[in-house]
Amino acid sequence: EGTLELFDIPGAALVETFDAHAGGACWAVDVSPDKKGLVTGGADKCVKFWTFELVRDAPGASDAAVVSRRRMTLEHTKTLQMSDDALAVRFSPDGRLLAVALLDTTVKVFYADTLKFFLSLYGHKLPVVSLDISSDSTLLVTGSADKSVKLWGLDFGDCHRSILAHQEPVTAVRFVWGTHYFFSAGKDRLVQQWDGDKFHRIQKLSATHGDVWALAVARHGNFVAAASQDRSIRVWDKTDEPLFLEEERERELEEMYDRGLEEGADHADGADADRAGKATLDTLKAGERIMEALDLADAERRKWADYAERQRTTPHLCPPAPEPNPILQFEKSTPEAHVLRAVERVRAAELDDALLVLSFSRVLSLLEYVDEWARREWNTPLTCRVLFFLLRTHQSQIAATRAMRGRLDSIRRSLRAGVRAQRDQVGYNLAALAALKAEWEATATADFFDDAAIQGILDSQLKKRKFVGIKA
Repeated sequence: EGTLELFDIPGAALVETFDAHAGGACWAVDVSPDKKGLVTGGADKCVKFWTFELVRDAPGASDAAVVSRRRMTLEHTKTLQMSDDALAVRFSPDGRLLAVALLDTTVKVFYADTLKFFLSLYGHKLPVVSLDISSDSTLLVTGSADKSVKLWGLDFGDCHRSILAHQEPVTAVRFVWGTHYFFSAGKDRLVQQWDGDKFHRIQKLSATHGDVWALAVARHGNFVAAASQDRSIRVWDKTDEPLFLEEERERELEEMYDRGLEEGADHADGADADRAGKATLDTLKAGERIMEALDLADAERRKWADYAERQRTTPHLCPPAPEPNPILQFEKSTPEAHVLRAVERVRAAELDDALLVLSFSRVLSLLEYVDEWARREWNTPLTCRVLFFLLRTHQSQIAATRAMRGRLDSIRRSLRAGVRAQRDQVGYNLAALAALKAEWEATATADFFDDAAIQGILDSQLKKRKFVGIKA
């Protein structure tokens, strides 16, 4: 509403209210370096200067004998008219300059004593909502709604570097006193520390659960505080633990890789809409385990195929039978069963994403094992799921591979028999359950499915989960 309020902190009381910007909101306030006054900027396109004054309250008629008390107040001294709304204002620490961010995306710099125009900084695509000046009064940092942070030199007004700092609009920027390090905060719930000389990020603090609106840095940089939209103020303390930028970069790259896997799940058509999982490191590891099983099984089958060929062509010179693979010998299984066991160990929600990791050459190898599974009727539901997903994902490549036609015909013939057997088994079980239900209803007094009892159980569970608010 354009008012400026003066509070007494020890007394926790509102001292006085000033109608600072009657024409609109008061967007910014900054205290002068000499602590003798402050400056405000508002939507009335004015930057107003105020000084602190001590006034003596006149005693009332009822307490004339009481000595009048002195209190702090503000006195409006001068006004600087701007071309647009003033969104942020900041004095330079040496008190020489005043920077004003306007709604037209520019930043105007004036001499603080004479209010003479000095520099105009432009380059942001959206308005600057926060700015700060380094302690040596040489660098100006601006944070804008265009998600970028820009560093400017206050000698000639040149832009040293433009950084895409956040994924959402930047809401606050603050320098660390005595350094060119600065912190930035944004609506992406992040607080980040930057090096204003080398133009790289030092660390990222991501502990808030809402948009960060305000930021305060201790004078010596030993802690930083952030106010968030989640109604919390979080404080990070500086520790003595050394910070290695290479390790921070590696950690950030790992996070980006994980996030890319999660966001990269491609649901190409409506048939993929019911997939239960997203690609993560777990599904990536599951895919690697399937590839290892395929490589082991392929090597074992090639070894025995070579032995069979030598035994057929040169039986008198054939070497002794090769030793089976230790893993297969320990599991007492065949290569086909080993691959099936590796696929069965993958959780159902992660199976599709694990199969996406396989290269096309391994997909062709897996289809050979799918043919064996279908012919031997091993885990027909899982066989069907793997087959249908591979065909749907690699349809064009499989159709272009002429050698796969015979393999697909073999899978079709074997799988039809397996699915028919599964259908007969499910139908037999359903018929048996229906017979049991009919027998129960004929001899028992209660229904086979007691709806009233089930509803009573659900109601009791809901009552247990009900949240109860307690008022102090």
